[in-house]
Amino acid sequence: MGDVTILLVEDESIESIDIKRTLESFGYQVPYVASNGQEAIDKAFELKPDLILIDINLKGENDGIEAISKIKKLDIPFIYLTAHSEDSTIERAKLTEPAGYIIKPYTPTELKYAIDLAVNKNRIEKELKVSENKYGNFFNHMNGGMAVYEAVDNGEDFIFKNFKRAGENLEHVKKEDVFIGKRLTETFPGVKDFGVFDAFKRVWETGKPEYFPEKMYKDGKDPGSWREIWIYKLPTGEIIAVYNDVTECKKAEKELKTLNKALKKRDEEFRYFIESAPVAIAMFDTRMRYIAASSRWIKDYNIQGIKIHGASHYDIFPEITDELKEVHQRALAGSVISADDDEFIRADGSIQYVRWEVRPWYLSSGDIGGIVIFSEDVSERVKAVKELQDNEEKYRTLFESNPDYTILIGLDGVILDVNSSAANFTNLSKEELIGKTYAELGLFPKKDLHLLIESFANVLKGEIIGPFQNRLLSKEANISWVETQLVPIMKEGNVYSIMVIAEDITHRKTATDQLIKSVNEKDVLLKEIHHRVKNNIQIISSLLNLQKQHVDSDEFVNILSESQNRIKSMAMIHEKLYHSGDLTRINFAEYIETLVSDLYSSYATSTRQVTPFINVENVRFNIETAVPCGLIINELISNSLKHAFPKGKTGTLSVSLKTSDEWNELVISDDGVGFPEEFDIENSKTLGLQLVNILVKQLDGKITLNRINGTRFKIIFKELNYKKRI
Repeated sequence: MGDVTILLVEDESIESIDIKRTLESFGYQVPYVASNGQEAIDKAFELKPDLILIDINLKGENDGIEAISKIKKLDIPFIYLTAHSEDSTIERAKLTEPAGYIIKPYTPTELKYAIDLAVNKNRIEKELKVSENKYGNFFNHMNGGMAVYEAVDNGEDFIFKNFKRAGENLEHVKKEDVFIGKRLTETFPGVKDFGVFDAFKRVWETGKPEYFPEKMYKDGKDPGSWREIWIYKLPTGEIIAVYNDVTECKKAEKELKTLNKALKKRDEEFRYFIESAPVAIAMFDTRMRYIAASSRWIKDYNIQGIKIHGASHYDIFPEITDELKEVHQRALAGSVISADDDEFIRADGSIQYVRWEVRPWYLSSGDIGGIVIFSEDVSERVKAVKELQDNEEKYRTLFESNPDYTILIGLDGVILDVNSSAANFTNLSKEELIGKTYAELGLFPKKDLHLLIESFANVLKGEIIGPFQNRLLSKEANISWVETQLVPIMKEGNVYSIMVIAEDITHRKTATDQLIKSVNEKDVLLKEIHHRVKNNIQIISSLLNLQKQHVDSDEFVNILSESQNRIKSMAMIHEKLYHSGDLTRINFAEYIETLVSDLYSSYATSTRQVTPFINVENVRFNIETAVPCGLIINELISNSLKHAFPKGKTGTLSVSLKTSDEWNELVISDDGVGFPEEFDIENSKTLGLQLVNILVKQLDGKITLNRINGTRFKIIFKELNYKKRI
């Protein structure tokens, strides 16, 4: 590893010392430690290291991700080392394509494996690029005819060494007739006439492959044919030609272009006609099968998602009456029939009003090819007229009693009617308001005028606009927030006037804005606290790691390592709690799987030596229960991995957690060497088992030990009540 140089970028001084010493203990060279993004950029261009290990959250103008974005052109692999694990940060980091992403707190083994993988991957990718550049062109063009030649007379001619069978049909020859060893100019006398022979000579002289583009080649055997050829030179000096006969393709291409141009023009003209028409249009053959239909037809008759081309009109609309079918037959006989506001009862019982016209269309032979139906759905207009006629008094009552500001405006912007709420807001009487234009009232701040103008433009198309929020100015220049909706009033299928309905939401919007601001502030504060806690946990772990480097006793080193494991087990609970979406409970099944994996890594125990079995129900514990339970699991599994399988002995380790309404049962067992007969768990002298007894009592639980076939701890405990911290 001594030839691998690593640029370390970390602004926490204690962590940077720990990481540097750890890297050097693995044999890596760490020529420099940068503490901010700009320093990292400068040193990366100066040192050009083999790898960059960089924290995301750096002080200064450039954080880790921004610094890497400016270094990427050096093509140096990099690994992010950070306490951030939220999705937004990870997704942002992914865009820079890192070679690794390590979440604090971590172990030295995790760091080493990540660096080894990144360095080896970078080396392999560079070797692969060299290989692809060397052989890419040859293998990309192995299709078509192929012949192998050897230069003679110092490149003045070439003899055949081999001839791919695909070339026999292409050149109208048999392989046995070519005579392997015969000169190219003898086999194909016309080869010098169209430049390909010169291309052979250039490739032989320069070694650079050439593509001889499509060109007409005449050899006297046929009127001529089109060829395209790729020519390469092998390291052995041989020339390879890969070629295709594209004669038929050229002919078909020319004919297809002409045909497509004509068809495209005709199709564009037809589509433009039916789509730009002010009514819905459908075209049918003589059997009433769909040939085409406009978007408006599909929308008006609510047949979106149905494959209509070739489908029967009567199958799609089985409710069509015999009377209407008779109209279609009359049109197929040459008649033109129309109707206004025709009532059509749909299969679901709803009533649709349609204005339509049916007429035949003709083939070039003069025969009738089918019919065209022009249709306009006037249901809304008919219904609106009827409802307006039947409910005028109801409309007037609702209009006046509506607490929202309601104004009726003509298409020229002149106010036609207002309700009492709107008049009270303006401090003007209805008589003073009716007849004025909407703009004359001065109700809108200048910044909101463009929104109103765009909304009026859309409602004139017959669309209902809103609700959208905007501001209003009272006579006292006070600003009120309203939620506005613009409703077109239709008459004979056209927009006749516009109803403006505005609900005063000033108090609601003020309260909502304050709530959003408060939630955002708390979210930012929570993320910052989470980041600080994780960094502090990492600093504690780093201090213990540094302390290990200054003690000579293996016993003290083991004690410090066990302390690091206990710290990490608590840190993992904090991490799971933060990502659970419920800040009072964590998914304990996921926590146990992660804890077991980390302990195996910490004690360098292979799963092939000690096979883990985890059977944990989907249970969520509060933090009062999760912390002591997690520490118990940490101590018992650590004890098994350290003592149960000496001298490479193999076996299994099992973790089981079952839960019920009253009790939880945790079982941790192994088939290792077991405890001696005289061992008393309640009077153990080891710190780890003493902690287990203390924590079991804290959980108001009971622990039992079974020594048959190894060691089996069973702990029965309750979930503790959550204690509020505030």
